[in-house]
Amino acid sequence: MTQKKKIIFIYVGVAVISVLILGMSIFLAGLRKEKRQDGPSALDVGKEQVDEIFVLESDLELERQDGSKVMISDLDDKVWLAVQFYAACPMCAERNSERLLEIYKEFRTDEDFMVTCFSVDPEDDTPEKLADVRDRLGADAKNWWFLKTDRETLWSFMTEKMYFTTILERFEPAEIASKGKWAHDLGIQVYRGNTLVHKWHEGLPVEQLQDEIKEALYELKNPE
Repeated sequence: MTQKKKIIFIYVGVAVISVLILGMSIFLAGLRKEKRQDGPSALDVGKEQVDEIFVLESDLELERQDGSKVMISDLDDKVWLAVQFYAACPMCAERNSERLLEIYKEFRTDEDFMVTCFSVDPEDDTPEKLADVRDRLGADAKNWWFLKTDRETLWSFMTEKMYFTTILERFEPAEIASKGKWAHDLGIQVYRGNTLVHKWHEGLPVEQLQDEIKEALYELKNPE
C-alpha cells in the first residue's frame, strides 16, 4: 500500500468513527429526552420514598382558596391529610372525588380532622378555581383547605421536607389529555400535628388509611 493510500485510509477510518460517535450521541440524547418528557406514571410515584415516621420541623406560609394566609404550623393541633393536587388534573379529580372524599365524609364532623390539598400548579390555580373544586366536592372551607404558594418554594418544600416525589412535566399530548400536564405524587400523607404517621398510595387498602386516621385521632386526643 502506497503512502498516499495509507493516509486516505486513515482519514476515512477517522471519519467513519466520528460519524458513529455522533450517531450514538444523538440516539442517547433522544432516549434521555423521551424519558424526561414521558416521566413516571403518576400512579407509580410515591411508593419508594421515605416510609418512616418523621417530624416536619420546617414551616411554610400558604394562601388558602379564600385568599387568606395560613401556616403549616396552624395544623399542629390537628390530624391532617396532605396531598398534591392541581385543578386541571383528571387523576386528582378521580382520587379526590372517590378515595379522598370518602375519607373526608367519614371524619368531617371531627373538629380535630383536616384535609389539605397543595397545588403544584399555583400559576394556573386561581383562588376562584380552587374554591370551585372545593364547592364541587361539597367540602367545608374550615376543614378542607386548598393551598398554594409560589411554585419553586412549594415544590422544594414538598420534596425536601415532606418527602413527596419529584414533580415532572409531561409533554406528550395524548398523555396530557388523559393524565394532566404534571406527573406528581398521588399518595396521601397522614400527619398528627407535625408528625408523619402514615403514607398511603393506590394498591393499599382504604381500610388501612381509615384505621391510621382513627389511631392518630385517638393519640391526639389522649396524649400520654
